[in-house]
Amino acid sequence: MIKTIVLSKYDMQRCVDFSKESAKSQQAIEFGQSDTVPRRIAEIARDNLIGKMAEVAITHMLREDFGLHFTVNFDIYPRGEWDDFDVQINGWNVDIKSTRIGQWLLFEVDKLRMRQNQKYNNLPDAIFMCRTPWNRELDEPKGTVELIGAVSLKNLLSNNSKVVRLKKGDFIPNTRAKLQAENYGIHFSNISSDWGSIIPYMLTNPPPDASAYIIP
Repeated sequence: MIKTIVLSKYDMQRCVDFSKESAKSQQAIEFGQSDTVPRRIAEIARDNLIGKMAEVAITHMLREDFGLHFTVNFDIYPRGEWDDFDVQINGWNVDIKSTRIGQWLLFEVDKLRMRQNQKYNNLPDAIFMCRTPWNRELDEPKGTVELIGAVSLKNLLSNNSKVVRLKKGDFIPNTRAKLQAENYGIHFSNISSDWGSIIPYMLTNPPPDASAYIIP
């Protein structure tokens, strides 16, 4: 069952303030996509807000359900810099991703290659996927976050029949949303949402060896 976290007014305000301030120092063109339309500051701030709300929600779940305490990073980085991972659990480096209305976990292939080719390999071992319900009429978040589930990077990159590789210009399956970059994708229905098994597994097993992450 998908778990829903309700954020407090304090948490929401921190996320809103962070999203607006951090948007000022982020590039308008997505990584490696110079032929796309630059994003407006408001769009960048919205994307930052969605992601930061998800981070806060995940840390709440980890604390309340598993006694794991993590501090959400609200630091503002200069353009071209960012933090490596959202949380680290027993050696597992975890990225937290979120969407407003989608049904797919998407991860850009070029971003994975970039992170693998850096001096210090900083690929995530797992991705925690969330959805941030949105009030379309008011164009603002509803203040809740749905914790969809988790997938390991090894499974995302393996010959998994549940994972699709979508080319730039492809439509996300069964939608009218066209991708601006090549992505690995997996539908939410194929992502494990059993947090009662996911987190204990990570706490008792090391992450896969980095050599398992082969990005063709």
